[in-house]
Amino acid sequence: MSEQATLLLVDRDPAHVDTFRRTLELERRVRLVISLNPVEAIRTAHDLRPDLIVVTHDIPGMNAFSFCQQIKQDPALAGTMIVLTIPHNATEMRFAGLTHGVDEYLLHPIEPAEVLTKLHSMLRMKEVNEQLQADKRELEELHEHLRSSFDQMLQLLTHILDMRLPGAGDRGKRIAELSMQVAGRFGVPETHLRDMEIAARLHELGRILSNEHERGNVTPLRPSDDWQYILGTRAIFAKVEGLEGAAEIAGSIYENWDGTGHPDHFVQGQIPLRSRILRTIIDLFSGLGAPAKPEMDEVLEEMQNYVGTRYDAMVLVHLRSVLRGEAGDVRGDRLVVPVTELKVGMVLADDLCTDSGIKLLARNTRISAETLETIRRRHSLEPIVQGATVQRKSA
Repeated sequence: MSEQATLLLVDRDPAHVDTFRRTLELERRVRLVISLNPVEAIRTAHDLRPDLIVVTHDIPGMNAFSFCQQIKQDPALAGTMIVLTIPHNATEMRFAGLTHGVDEYLLHPIEPAEVLTKLHSMLRMKEVNEQLQADKRELEELHEHLRSSFDQMLQLLTHILDMRLPGAGDRGKRIAELSMQVAGRFGVPETHLRDMEIAARLHELGRILSNEHERGNVTPLRPSDDWQYILGTRAIFAKVEGLEGAAEIAGSIYENWDGTGHPDHFVQGQIPLRSRILRTIIDLFSGLGAPAKPEMDEVLEEMQNYVGTRYDAMVLVHLRSVLRGEAGDVRGDRLVVPVTELKVGMVLADDLCTDSGIKLLARNTRISAETLETIRRRHSLEPIVQGATVQRKSA
């Protein structure tokens, strides 16, 4: 609110107008603007954005409540306070005003002292409301800044993961997308999906803590050891404020339905549903990535053998239903591989560049024995940490 408040009086009664003029004559903090009819008053309100509008109940040409409603429905005037002047015994008008945006009332006959008291009260109320709105905006800006910082932190973790495990970022993204679809079939509340998505995207973080993983040359752990790396993931999440929920979900991914899993040997319903969903889909992707390159149906049939031991039967049922609606390979048509795993015949899906940005090969280049040797020599001098993106069908 500006230092001088604006009061718009909508009244054509000379006595009322005179009362307000005399009352506010020495009130330097308030500028009085008078409008004799409601149509003119609405135009004036648009131009001046008054702090307070005082309108009489019997203005000619428009119902007073309709006038008040139009003022309140205008976003530009939503903060304007409205006082309605009414007869002393008009109780029904008080009730009607509650639903039409009236903030306060002045009773006829209008007394100067009552005008000043009401005016000061309303202006203080408006000032407090404006401060609350300012505090709310500041809080929203702070929350947005925190959300932005949090998202940047997640992007950094994904980048670190991709540097040590080329392709883990894309793999986590696809696991997350599929998991969200399965969770939707279970009716998992939307408020619970964020933690699950983070756990899916970054579940492999624990792998980078293993001494067995050399930069750019990753040797996967044995399946029986997967629960050990997931403990590392849980430990990382637990240290970051805001990732406590993701830590709980990730920590239970390798619990088995029959209680033989790790680390806590949870049984059936003790295992969080979101953890059960992630376990099933992570294992699906692990099976599809096996050296023998099995088909989707083969992997699913193999997993079916472990329903009731490793997996929740209903999760697998819903996963099959979701997969029936998927077109193409759920892993996508591109594969990120460490440079050390490039092979003759693979076709680049993106330009191959060094970490410093030097372009070595263009997309759609088919790797030959000569180019592979050149890439490896260059990699030994300047590691291509992010790996190479190739067409999956050529891998």
